[in-house]
Order: sequence, then C-alpha cells, then structure tokens
Amino acid sequence: MHKLFSTISIFLLALSTTTLNVEAQLPGNYPPLDTPPPPVASWTALVDQTKLPKAPVRPPGTPCPPTDEFCVWSCTTCTRPDTDFSFCPNKGDWALTYDDGPTNNTLKVLDALNARGLKGTFFAIGSRVVESPQILKQVVDAGHQVGVHTWSHTALTSQTTEEIIAEVKWTEMAIKQAVGLTPKWFRAPQGDADDRVRGILKQLGYKMAFWNHDTFDWESNSDPTYDLNWIPANFTIWVQNTTATTGFASLEHDAFNKSSSMAETAMDIVLKANFKPQSVGVCTGDKQPYVENVTLLPSNIKAQNSVSTGTGTGTGTGTGTSSTAGQNSTSTKISASQPSVISKSGASPVERNLLLGVVCGLIMMILGFVGTV
Repeated sequence: MHKLFSTISIFLLALSTTTLNVEAQLPGNYPPLDTPPPPVASWTALVDQTKLPKAPVRPPGTPCPPTDEFCVWSCTTCTRPDTDFSFCPNKGDWALTYDDGPTNNTLKVLDALNARGLKGTFFAIGSRVVESPQILKQVVDAGHQVGVHTWSHTALTSQTTEEIIAEVKWTEMAIKQAVGLTPKWFRAPQGDADDRVRGILKQLGYKMAFWNHDTFDWESNSDPTYDLNWIPANFTIWVQNTTATTGFASLEHDAFNKSSSMAETAMDIVLKANFKPQSVGVCTGDKQPYVENVTLLPSNIKAQNSVSTGTGTGTGTGTGTSSTAGQNSTSTKISASQPSVISKSGASPVERNLLLGVVCGLIMMILGFVGTV
C-alpha cells in the first residue's frame, strides 16, 4: 500500500511540473475565431457615422488611388498628427512593439524583456486572446502595455464601418475579460487605415499606433528565403541614426517561432546603442493608456552584464528600409497568412482536450484501484 501511494504521489507531482497543465480558453459566447465577427447594434450606435470622412471601402486587391485624399497609411504611410503615433517624441526613446499575439511565442519575448527590465507594447488579436488568456495576463502582470489589434486581422479599409466597430469591440471585450483592462491604444492590421478608420477609432476612444521601423519579421513564417539575420542587421543600421531629433518605434511580431527568437538580439542592439526602450504609453507620456485608472511604469533597465546578451552578426541589407525619425517605413507589404494557434505548452486546443481526458482517466483508474485495496 505504501508503495502504491508513493507511486500516486510521484505521478501527481509529475503532472504539476510538466506541460500537462491545460490552458483553458476564455469562457464566454465569442464569435468564431479568425473570421470577421458579427456587428452588435449597441456597439454600432457608439459611432456617429454622419461625422465620418467619406473614404470608400477598398476591397482586397484594390490599387491605391493616384491621389491620397483620405490619408491611407497602407498606400502612402500618411499620418494625422492629432490621432496617429509612429515614433516616440523624445530623442533616445525607442518603443518596442509586438503584434499578433498572445501565443506561446509571446513568452520568449516576455522573458527577454523582463530579464532586461524593459517594457514593451503588445497589440493583441482578439481570437488569440480567447485561445491564450493566461499568456496575456502574464504580459499585463509584468507591467507591459496591451493594445487592440482587431479580432480577425482583416484589412480594415476593406470592411464596412459596422464590421470595423465589431472587430474592435469584440477584441476589447476579450481583453477586458482576460486581464481586467480596457485598452485605449489600437493598431490596424498591416497598418491599413484611412481617415474613415481613424474617425471610427477616435469616436471609440482609441489612439492609433503605427511605427517607423519595420522588421518584416512576419515573412519568416512563410517565406523560406527570409534571412533572420536581416532583423539584427536592420536594427544595427537604425541605431546609427544619431541625427534624429525624436525617438523611434519598431514593429516585430510575437506570433511566429523564428522571428520571436530574434527579439532578444534586437533588444540588446538597441540597449548597446544607449537608447531607452519603452512602451508606447510611456514614451508618449500617456497618463491614461487604459479606460481604468492604471499607470504604466517605465523601463528599469538592468545592467547588461546581468543578462544574456545577443549579438547581431547578420550582414544582409534587410527587407526593411532605414528611415529617419518622423518618417514612416515605405513598405506596403501585407501579410497573407496567420499563425496557427497553440498554447503555452505547445499543444493545439484539440490536443489539450484529448490530453486532459487521458490524464483524468488515469487519475480515476488509480483512485478506483486504491478504493479496492
């Protein structure tokens, strides 16, 4: 009997220390993942559509107009100073931003930031929040900023006003349920926004976040010719801009395995060049980054000899263009694929449910056997 209970104890201890810890999805009646969610009348009513600019809906594949009448960022990197962020205003500041999570790869980025005492901004997809709410909670608990990145990662200028509102509000609701906070910062997928999109987001209480340094790291998920060394090579070029009178903002993704592994090296290049990485909220001096009364703390940079530093050895010229502060990246590339969703343990939802069933079955068998002894 003593041996039996010892075996049971060892088995239960193993369960608590392995990847068998199953991550539950966010409870609630949410729309299907990764597809444009249904409009909700009460949310649609929050926007006075008579006050929106008359920018036309642009179906996917629509060529950019010869004249950019409605400031389409994905066509001309046009920005509006009263609503748009694309770089930190203060020289020496650097906004580290990460899109498309939360996924298990977010944890790599999170560990690297925390080890260096840095704070970043994570723009979350609603569908991913439903899949991995606990990962988003780890992000918030560590003092990083969270923003909205739509529900389905659809190009917004291709959607109706009702659809755009639904993309924002469903994601907002999921984030609120997962971490208890309502973001006031938003990033459009692929940077695809025009004055109509800006008008919608402004009425919903959001500020628009773009960037001025793009790693194009999402290409590593689908393009076998993408060289990961381009990421540190580009950062190495960008930090050499000593004539800029403002700071910078870089775009990376925490959704992809390969590119997430390079985030640590990028951080070290920025730090070695004596820049101060911050969240978007901190570098802009935003005292109200959430609807709730929450103050974001600045980075508390740790000595570099106390962390494992990466070295960027790539010599490629990179797929992103180096740009001076106050200018946006000139790319109009649009991601055509989305990452598969896996949990912190690396298991898909189906695998997690199957694994949970097996584990519960084993426990019931053991307990049943004990009852007969």
